Parts: sequence; C-alpha cells; structure tokens
Amino acid sequence: MYDNRFGDQSYLDWLALNPYEGLSHRLRALAGTAAVLDELHSGRRTGVPVAHGDVKPATIVVRPDGSSSPADLGQLWTVDGSLVAARSAPYAAPELFLPGAVTSPAADRFAFAATVAHAALGAPPPVRAAGQGPDLRQLVDQLRAHPLCAAFPAFQHRILNALSAPPADRPNTLATWLEALLNDLAPPTFAMTGTLPLAPGPYPPPGEPLPPWSPPAAKSAAGSSQSLTWVLAGVAALVALALLAGGAWYLIQQIDEPSDGDLVVAPTRSAYASAAPSPSPAATSDDLTTARAFLSGTWEGTYRCRQGLTGLKLTVFVVDDHEVEALFEFSPVSSNPDVPRGSFVLEGTYTASGFTLQPGHWVKRPGDYIMVGLEASFSPRAGQSIRGEVADSGCDDFQLKKTSTVTRRPPV
Repeated sequence: MYDNRFGDQSYLDWLALNPYEGLSHRLRALAGTAAVLDELHSGRRTGVPVAHGDVKPATIVVRPDGSSSPADLGQLWTVDGSLVAARSAPYAAPELFLPGAVTSPAADRFAFAATVAHAALGAPPPVRAAGQGPDLRQLVDQLRAHPLCAAFPAFQHRILNALSAPPADRPNTLATWLEALLNDLAPPTFAMTGTLPLAPGPYPPPGEPLPPWSPPAAKSAAGSSQSLTWVLAGVAALVALALLAGGAWYLIQQIDEPSDGDLVVAPTRSAYASAAPSPSPAATSDDLTTARAFLSGTWEGTYRCRQGLTGLKLTVFVVDDHEVEALFEFSPVSSNPDVPRGSFVLEGTYTASGFTLQPGHWVKRPGDYIMVGLEASFSPRAGQSIRGEVADSGCDDFQLKKTSTVTRRPPV
C-alpha cells in the first residue's frame, strides 16, 4: 500500500530507523493517521461509518514529509459479518475475541491507542498469556519504567484509560485525543497550549484501579499538523481499496440505540461544551467596555472535578480589549474538606459575551494536581454571576458570583 521508491515506509519501519526520536515527534507522525480514521469513522464522505479493521504500526504509512495515513484495510467485513475478524494481538480490542465479534470504529480507536503505546515503548505492547489482546497490568509497569515516558504520569494515565474503557467510552475523536497526549508531554508546569487541559486531581498510585475515562468533545480539524490534502487523499484511497476488494461493512448509526447485531459505532458524545463564542466583529467598543467592567474583579464560587466539589476564587485582570488574565485559587469546602489549596494563572481572550481561559503556569501546586481551563458565556445585564464549563472531560461546570471589584495582575 506504499511505494518505497518515493521514500514511503511503514510506521513500524520508521520507528526502527529512528530510535532516537523524541516521544513528541513519534506522536506527531501519527496525526495524519488520526485525522483519516476520524473521517472514516464519521461517515461524512462515505454515507455510513467505516472501520479500518487492523490498525497497527505495520499498516500505517509515513511519507518523507512526515505525514502519515492508514495503508491497509486489513480484513474487510461483509454486511452479514461472515468473514473472520482481523486482529493483531498487541493491538486487538477485547470485544474482538467474543463469539461472533465484528470490527468497528471503537475497535479501531483501541488499536490506535495501542499503537501509541507501541510508539512510547519502541516495541509492541505486552500480550496476555492467552494471546487475547494487550496485557494492561504489564503495560502499566512498562510505561512507568520506560525512560521516554516515566516522567509523564498524565500521558501514561490517558493511554491506559483509553485501553481500559468500554467501547463506547473510548476517545471519540482520535485527533483531539492525540493532541491531549502531546499536551501531557508539556514541561513540568504542564501549561496547556491546546484544547484539552487536564483536571485538578491526583492520578492513581501504582496498583489502584484506573477511573473511567470520558472522550472529549470533537474539535476543529484545523489543529492537525497534516494538510487537508493528505487527509482527503488517504480517505479516498481507503474507500477505493474497500470497493475494489468487493466488500465493505457499515452500520447506519443510531444516535441513542445502536444495534448490537451490526457494526458498532460509538455515538458522538460531548464531554464538555464550548460555551464561549468566537470573537464577533460586530461587537462595539461600548459592548467591550461593559464586558471589561463586568469581568474585572474577584469572583467566588465552586466547581466540580475528579476530587469532588471544590471552592474557587477567580481574580480577573483585563489586559486590553481582547486579552484577559486570571488567578485561579482552589480550596476545600465544608462538604469536601480534604481538598488541598493551590493556585495557578490562566490566560485567554474575551468578547462582549464570553471568555476562554487556558492554563498558564503554577503559583502553588499541591502534589500531582493538574491545571484546567475555563469557558463561559455571560451577559452583564443578567446580574453579577457567571456559570460555565471547566474544560476537561473529568470535570463539570463552575458557578461564580462577583464579590469585589478589586483586581490585580496575576503573579509572573
């Protein structure tokens, strides 16, 4: 499915020939593949969702320019599911070993997560004694001990949760999930520059069960490092190969009640809604002045993340007509007294009707807590309160009331 005359090679060969590449570079090489798989799974161009069926390093092509795409459709499925499932043990989802199993986009997502684990380890994930998929207990130990990822517990945690989640709860958008993994590899301050920061909350110590993982909302494909041309070309090539092979598999996606007998396709799920509107060119200077006066000051309330209900004090400093900074201070509440105190700086933008704040740097970090972002819409005429979303799949909303007009710029 690729031509060595033009420098194409499988991702498996690419890893072998580039053993000293950093972990971030190894992940970025998979961005094109994630985008192609997301497009196939969506069914936007094919009319029905399509699954690849055998995602693994050997079936991914890496081109000389660093872009990639799936190159082998693996074992195609007829409509009645009469073919034998294609599965490579280190990358095979557990449901593929059940009687009458058929492949699915959810199985592709599992295989992609296992491929990322392969990229991190430089070798296939360990396999269970019975050969039925990867051994997650051994994988935990290998990820924690490997020099490339030992220092990044959030990175390990995200991979393990994707592999331990039920099919419907696996990452719904691989491109967004891959971007989140790259964020997990940020420097020690964990300042997130992408769209999926993590929630405050300790990660489980060795031996503890992993909490359920919820997929994030689908984001714009504009964040992909690969060009749209390669994505569309990869999708077109895969669809053409499926047709030439004489079979394809599909399931007309039921939004709420997918049929167990057909191809399983996880319905679109949103872990959090982006409440902040895009900057509007129609906003007047008076509107921005009103929003500036509304936001500036001290806000107090609560938010909820993995550690439970938590107190929040947000001191907002408006820099100019577009930029805003804030000091995020979290603390225990009477119903949840074990939450430690901590604080970090948020940076972002605002409009006349909303704001988006992303993590900047820690001021006081307790233990393994991780920064989060905030998104909200507001109306200065509706009262001195704000309600919005904590930008993390493991968190819920936040509620704040303005307690003072006193403000100050956050510490550097």
